[in-house]
Amino acid sequence: MELGLQHALKVADIQRRLLTFEADPGSGEAILAEVADLLHADAAMAAWLNEGTPLLVTWNAGPQIEEYFFRTFAGVDRDGNIRSTDPDLDNINLTRRQMGSGVYHESAFARRAVIENAAFHREAFRPAGMNHVVGMTTRLAVGEAVFAMGYSNADAPSFAGGRAEIVLNLLLPAFVHSFEALDRQARNFERLQRAIVESDMNVTLQDGQLGDNNGTGAFLNLPLPGPDAGYLSISPPNAATLAARLAESFGLTKRQTDTAHCLLDGLSTKEAAARMGISPNTVRRHCEAVLTRTGVSRRSELNRLARSLTAARPEDPHLSAGRRRLK
Repeated sequence: MELGLQHALKVADIQRRLLTFEADPGSGEAILAEVADLLHADAAMAAWLNEGTPLLVTWNAGPQIEEYFFRTFAGVDRDGNIRSTDPDLDNINLTRRQMGSGVYHESAFARRAVIENAAFHREAFRPAGMNHVVGMTTRLAVGEAVFAMGYSNADAPSFAGGRAEIVLNLLLPAFVHSFEALDRQARNFERLQRAIVESDMNVTLQDGQLGDNNGTGAFLNLPLPGPDAGYLSISPPNAATLAARLAESFGLTKRQTDTAHCLLDGLSTKEAAARMGISPNTVRRHCEAVLTRTGVSRRSELNRLARSLTAARPEDPHLSAGRRRLK
């Protein structure tokens, strides 16, 4: 089959749009509609994971597919397969993901009689307008990305004549490249998130442009990828954080923790007494107790000890906002 100039230009435009795709549902639906129109499909659907969230969009299809998918969703197994409580759909999903990236006619997964008797076909695909299906897919770390074209009749020219498979194979390299890149990006962010949570440093994701003093007082600000992604700001643990780590590790009392905070801030006995509202002699007793409990003999050793400790840190509130901008 030969493609005319207009169709070839359209294919090239869709390839370009796939390569710049950012995986949001609106853009996905728009590209899906262009592919479906080019292939004279009666309906279409697309599904993928966006930062761990399953997304499904349709074009000219009824709501039955989306409703059925989420009603029968049974989680993800240890190999990254998305599982279904519908055994027929589960088997097709497993087979397709194991086959890897490619363009597949429905006959690659089951005989037509089996498909027509399956619950997913009777309750979802057929009533949604996708009686016969051909599509392209690429395997992701979890699940897969799928663009599927639906036809009401098996004798539809694009379906029966193989046109849909030919055009989808032309689009497949851009499709695979785009979704695999997005998948790697999502996994890289997960690693960054874990590193932030486990870090011995104070690490946050800052929005927008840095102002005076780098906007944060941090000693290192790394620009994140993307035009408006913000910055990764890194600074040493502050005295309050270090004192809390000492308290957690050595069972310091509230007063001893406050005293350790003052010592780590470099305050003199008189300055610590003023901050805590107690006498210098009381401060000295607390200092002795802190040094005894932690097993060190001087302030400099206390500082080194505190910096050697690590503690579980709650997820930074900036992370969820920063994730959306890390594109």
